[in-house]
Amino acid sequence: MRHTYEAIFQKAHEGGYLVQFPDIPVLFTQGDDLRDAIDMAADLLELWIVSEEIDGRALPEATFGHKAHGNIVMAISVYPRSVHEVITSGVTTTEAASRLGVSQSRVRQMIAAGQLTAEKAGRDNLVSVSSINARLKNPRRTGRPRKMRESVAD
Repeated sequence: MRHTYEAIFQKAHEGGYLVQFPDIPVLFTQGDDLRDAIDMAADLLELWIVSEEIDGRALPEATFGHKAHGNIVMAISVYPRSVHEVITSGVTTTEAASRLGVSQSRVRQMIAAGQLTAEKAGRDNLVSVSSINARLKNPRRTGRPRKMRESVAD
């Protein structure tokens, strides 16, 4: 189901944009530029809606027509994934590192090398639970690969 809320984008003094949702006062985010701020706002809104659904809380009624002098008012629409899909599809790099017994840096290296699959979620990655499970079932040996000894004929 699609959810739409208005967001106010305010140009930050140090650059980028600050974002707030008038109907959801607890939500704030920011972005390096307007495009990044829009993406961050959509990601935040989706995660917040899923969190509210998990906790069984009702979502506030969306209102439109907010005025923001000198700022940008934009409607942000998201189609949040189902709670089951969110829980089973991916985990943060922190959770992936914990499950695999490695550092977060190593998880990011494994994603870059194609050893784990992940999708971008804001500034973080959601690592596929299935790729973590596959990695746990087929662990790699640690250290360097052994060199093959060549047999020397006498």
